[in-house]
Amino acid sequence: MMQQKILGRWNLIKFIEETKKGNEPAEVIENKPEDIYFEFFANGKVKTNAEGEEELSYSVKADNTLILNGFPQTITALTGSRFTFGNTASEAGTVYKQTYVLTR
Repeated sequence: MMQQKILGRWNLIKFIEETKKGNEPAEVIENKPEDIYFEFFANGKVKTNAEGEEELSYSVKADNTLILNGFPQTITALTGSRFTFGNTASEAGTVYKQTYVLTR
């Protein structure tokens, strides 16, 4: 089960933000965070220090969707040592994409 593979502590090594307006090339910002972690527990809670120490809720759906604190994220990679997920939103012709790359 996918939730079993997510359990445990992961370190955020990259946070990629892409902004694309219409037909213009995407603007990509690749952040390299330091000492940011996500720790997933079997009780549906995740601890993180991404925006200060906090505990959030999460669940995993059968279609590779991670619901993180109420927001759907698409899981694009999940191995024993690498976990990548992200989300896409659009507003007034602009597409915003966020990608989280974690390792352990």
